[in-house]
Amino acid sequence: MPTVAENLGDLTGYAEYDDWVHTLHRSHPGGHLVLPGACLKWYDIRGAEQDATPAVSEEARAFLRAEEAAGRLAFRKELGYVLLHRCGDNYFMQVCVWRDRNELVQAIYARTGGGFVPYEQEPGLQLATQDVVELDVTGHERRAWSVYLRSARDTAAKRAYLDDFDTERPVG
Repeated sequence: MPTVAENLGDLTGYAEYDDWVHTLHRSHPGGHLVLPGACLKWYDIRGAEQDATPAVSEEARAFLRAEEAAGRLAFRKELGYVLLHRCGDNYFMQVCVWRDRNELVQAIYARTGGGFVPYEQEPGLQLATQDVVELDVTGHERRAWSVYLRSARDTAAKRAYLDDFDTERPVG
């Protein structure tokens, strides 16, 4: 009996990435970033063989403090997390907060020679969100947030969520 995929015919040309080698990455919990409007877990994500870059992490934290102070990040006393993803010599940062109980909203930034700037999206309705490595951590965060939503949602539950980091492990 043929499977559903067998009924699709020839898939030549779909999802072919001739020059791409998918490499192992690691997520590294990096404590918290407390801002006036948000308390965020911090994750550094990088290739398994790449060294930490504490100066870039601090630059990213300072950038987010300045963005909120300038009103460009409009937090509403929210909880969430930050993914600072090193891709070779490039950095991408997703700032994710849980809004209206069960919605994840995010701002995306890229680091250029001049520092962090909003990530330029391609035109259209299909917007960049996260890559496969970042989604590993987001999967953990979704489960942790669901635990929080099923809790009493008191101070103890908030602390439990904020202390529930995706452990340092291979991702993607």
